[in-house]
Amino acid sequence: MLSKKNLTEKELKDIANEILIVKELDHPNIVKMYEEYEDHKYLYIVTELIKGGELFDELIRRKKFTEKDCKRIVKQLLEALSYCHANNIVHKDMKPENILLENKGDIESIKLIDFGTAQRFDRKKKMTTVIGTPYYVAPEVLRGSYDEKCDIWGVGVIMFILLSGTPPFNGKDDDAIMRAVAKGKYEFKPAKWKGVSHGAKDAWDKMLVLDTTD
Repeated sequence: MLSKKNLTEKELKDIANEILIVKELDHPNIVKMYEEYEDHKYLYIVTELIKGGELFDELIRRKKFTEKDCKRIVKQLLEALSYCHANNIVHKDMKPENILLENKGDIESIKLIDFGTAQRFDRKKKMTTVIGTPYYVAPEVLRGSYDEKCDIWGVGVIMFILLSGTPPFNGKDDDAIMRAVAKGKYEFKPAKWKGVSHGAKDAWDKMLVLDTTD
């Protein structure tokens, strides 16, 4: 339930766009929106009940995930994104805060949420709006010329964080983080990667691609 008086005209327009997009989506790993209503004071949005909280909070609780559990999460994310991209929708804000667990502590069923920055895309045109969260934004987004592959970069960052408990690109503030992202260079600290397979490292290495033109 959202109070209209606390929302700007642009925010209301963005919410309306998000509602239109999400109501069209039907995938087990994407939040299901059933209906929306409004009166002169409030906007009411009816979704499925998701009781498990954010993946981010589960990460804080665990400190990091096993490779087996990380695989379950990443598989579901990629399946959700494959569905979105096949329907010409790009999310543009992949991060653990936008992933919910259907039930607390259970990673068998996750839900991708918050399509506030999502948009329909034309495969013949590059997107140019610079938007996203510093830790997870793709370098091509910062350059202002990108396509739906920016979502895959976000999954690569999420995978890195789930397995190590630390982000691949860091800095003292948002500008420093984004400079590190733009360079696209990250390093493995042995203490953080004990027991992680070469296959897992290869997987996110294929997602954290600086040049996506090939």
